[in-house]
Amino acid sequence: MSDERFLLKDMLNRETVTALAACIAGVDTTFDADDFVADVLDDSWADLELKQRTRHITETMAAHLPASYPRALDVLLDAARDAPELGWEAMSFSDFVEVYGLDDPERSIPALAEFTKLASAEFAVRPFILEYPDRMYATMHAWTDDGDWRVRRLASEGCRPRLPWGMALKPLQADPTPILPILSALRLDPSEDVRRSVANNLNDIAKDHPG
Repeated sequence: MSDERFLLKDMLNRETVTALAACIAGVDTTFDADDFVADVLDDSWADLELKQRTRHITETMAAHLPASYPRALDVLLDAARDAPELGWEAMSFSDFVEVYGLDDPERSIPALAEFTKLASAEFAVRPFILEYPDRMYATMHAWTDDGDWRVRRLASEGCRPRLPWGMALKPLQADPTPILPILSALRLDPSEDVRRSVANNLNDIAKDHPG
C-alpha cells in the first residue's frame, strides 16, 4: 500500500495550472501560457500550501498580464466566461481582484460577482467589506436577489464574521446588525447551499452574541 496521501494543495498541480493558462491565452494572444506555467511551477512550488499556491499563481499571473489593472481584469473576465471546467485554480481570478483591485471598487466588486460563479469569492470579498462597509452591505443585499445561487451564497458566506481560512471581520464580530437583513433575505432561499451558508453565518454570530 502506498504511503502517499492526497493533500488539498494537490488540487493545484501542473494539469490545473496548465488549464488555467490555456483559458487566459485563449482570450489574450500576448499571454505566454508555457512561460506562465514554468514560472508558477518554480523551485518553491512543492513547499507551498493551498492558499499559498493560489497567491503564487495570482502574483505570477499579474506578471504575465497587462500592467494596467483594468486591462488585466478585462482579460480575466473574458477568460472566466470561457472557463466553466476550472476548479480551485479559478480562485486566482478573485484573488487577483483582492490583491490588485482594492482601490478600484467600481470594477472590482462586480468582477467578484462574476468570478464567484467559477470558484467562490468569499475570501476576496472581505477586504472590500472592511474598506467600503456601507457600500458592500448594500451590494451584498442586492446580491440576495441575483438569479445565480452562487452569487446569493457569496452575499452570506462573504460576510461571515469568522469565516474559516478567511480574515476575521472584527466590526461584524462586535456588531452583526448590518448583515442581518442579508441573512433574513436568504434564510428561505431555494438553494440548500445558500441556506447552509446562512446557518454557518448565524453560528459565527452566535459565538460572539449567544443571545
